[in-house]
Amino acid sequence: MACLSFSFAQIEAFSTVAALGTVSQAAKQLGKDRATVSELIEFLEAALGYALFSRQGRTLALTPEGQRLKRQAALLMRQAQAFDAAARHVRHDISDEISLVYDPFVPRPFLCRLIETLAESNIRVSAWSAAREEAEAALACGAVQLALCQARNRSLGSEMAWRSVGVVELDFYAAASLFADEQPVSLFELASQPQLVMHPAPDGVAAKQGRIADSYLLHQ
Repeated sequence: MACLSFSFAQIEAFSTVAALGTVSQAAKQLGKDRATVSELIEFLEAALGYALFSRQGRTLALTPEGQRLKRQAALLMRQAQAFDAAARHVRHDISDEISLVYDPFVPRPFLCRLIETLAESNIRVSAWSAAREEAEAALACGAVQLALCQARNRSLGSEMAWRSVGVVELDFYAAASLFADEQPVSLFELASQPQLVMHPAPDGVAAKQGRIADSYLLHQ
């Protein structure tokens, strides 16, 4: 979209003067001084390249070009007023907000469905990702209301309510050469082979928890 060569304030000044007939009355309605309103119209005319008013002393009359733009300017002002009214009520349309922290292993489709489901009940979700330790600290200090974390075979303690919501499956792939004799491969054997970790940060929680080999490559 091309940049406009004029501002909303200039169109507002033009529309108001065209409707009321004088700069003084327009300035009073807009809460501006006469000089400011006059400058806004002059800048608009300069940007357009033609006059919108013919001036005889303090009397202003719309030029043919001004007459053609008067209705468009009035329509734009009504649309702006409708936008202002809608914008003022946006916050009232949302009944509640929940802050949520989740760890890197929470599947994105599940998270998106959760946000969509809550939105249907006019509940907006503010979510961010963090390790379990950070999530526990955020819950403890009241920075968030909910946390989605891996259980790690321990609860959050008696001071926090928790519930198991499901299982996250992780896929590990191994080279076909490791299964040449069609025998099960032990975790020790896998750990002795170079591993490709599908995470860009080597020190990240997700990278550490998904790493089983001493030698690994990071997928950027």
